[in-house]
Formats: sequence, structure tokens, C-alpha cells
Amino acid sequence: MAKSGRLRVVGRPASRGDTEESAGSSEARVRTTHPEHDDALVAAVLAGDPAAAGRMWDRYSPLVRRILRRVLGPVDVEDGLQDAFLRLFRDLGSLRDRSALRSYLIGIALHVSTSELRRRRARRWLRLSDDGAVVEPDVLPRGEDHEPRAAVLRLYEVLDRISDERRAVFVLRFVEGLELAELSVVLDCSLATAKRRVADAARRVAVLAACDPLLAPYLEAKR
Repeated sequence: MAKSGRLRVVGRPASRGDTEESAGSSEARVRTTHPEHDDALVAAVLAGDPAAAGRMWDRYSPLVRRILRRVLGPVDVEDGLQDAFLRLFRDLGSLRDRSALRSYLIGIALHVSTSELRRRRARRWLRLSDDGAVVEPDVLPRGEDHEPRAAVLRLYEVLDRISDERRAVFVLRFVEGLELAELSVVLDCSLATAKRRVADAARRVAVLAACDPLLAPYLEAKR
């Protein structure tokens, strides 16, 4: 996270896991241009092609894993990833526009992540978990720049203080970088409504971040 003319936090600071994830994302982008289009892939899965489900996993699991990590924070998301694909294969027959597989799957990932956020808050309320910190910050070697990582962790603390809906909208738009048109499909709303929800989420995050001495300079740089 660099100080620039915009408040832009793209996930966590780079690590070995992030490097692997980035590589996976690149592979996913290559696979998206594969001659087998999404509608044909959906048809193959529904027809019972035993290899088609694996191809769907290979194409989209990096995207779903990345969205879960960015909505939930730097935590283990493998159970959520499995849950998302179980839901996908269970409900795939209800997908009306088979070419919209990507947006449909992002919507499933959104539901999985918001469900986990609700469970996380319930566990805190029942005192079955810790005080709610998203993650314990790793100890960085001396000489490393601690500020970017600390700012990312502070951002997740801010996201913990807003509604699940605002959090998901903020992450999908400003962290994952979804275009408004696709976001409106994922949220199942009009483009104008998507714009209003994005503006509302961004405004709420900005109000809370402005009170944080570590995040406030990034907002000042944006002005």
C-alpha cells in the first residue's frame, strides 16, 4: 500500500503465499481465454462430463480464493473455497445465462464470505473466539518497512466495524477492482443502485479511516 493520489489497498503485503496466488491468478486469466467458453463449460458440467468440473475449478478457484481472502482478511479460506464450489455445482442448473458464470461465482463467493463474517461476529458475542482481531500481525525482520502491512491490518479493523454488505461492496469495488457493470450483476441490482452502494461504502470507510492516525495520511493524499 503506497501513499499516492488514491487510497488503494490491494490485499496484504506480498508474501510467498501471495506470490503463488498471483501466479494462480495469471494462470486463471490465461484459462479465461481458452477456446472452451464458459457457456460450453457449464453445459459440459451439467451433461456429466467427469473432467469438466475439474476444468471449472482450475479456471475459477484462484479468483474465488482471492475474493474470500480480501473480504475476510488474511485468514485460511480453504473451507470457504470448498463451500463456494459445492454451492456452485449444486445450483449450477439454475444459472440462466451460462456465459455469466464468472459473475455468478463471484456472487456465491460473496454469500460465503458474508456468512462467515456473521459466524465470526456470533462467535465473538458468545466468547468462543478472541476479541475479534482479524489476524495477529506477523513479526517482520528488522529493516523491513512495517507501515504498509500495519496499514493493511488497520484497514481490516476498519472493515470489521462496518456492515457485512458495505464491507463486501467496498472490497469488490476498491480491492478486487470489479467494474460497476459487473458489480451490479453480482449484487443483482441496477447500475445506479450499485453506484449508490459503492459511494455509501466508500464514505463510511473514509469516515472511520480518517480517525486512524495510520490510515488518515492515505486519505489526505487522496484529496
